[in-house]
Amino acid sequence: MNSKQFEVFKKQLKSLTPSQLRTLKTEISQTLSEPNRALLTDEEQQLIASLFK
Repeated sequence: MNSKQFEVFKKQLKSLTPSQLRTLKTEISQTLSEPNRALLTDEEQQLIASLFK
């Protein structure tokens, strides 16, 4: 999403009900707190590991 699309999205948020905003907030919080987000892909990890063989 580019910055212009993001600005449009933020404006659209203002039309949501309080209940919809709470639901969205919960989903965003859950996404941000997921510990499974890898910093490197498997391919990147394999490439780095191959450098030390």
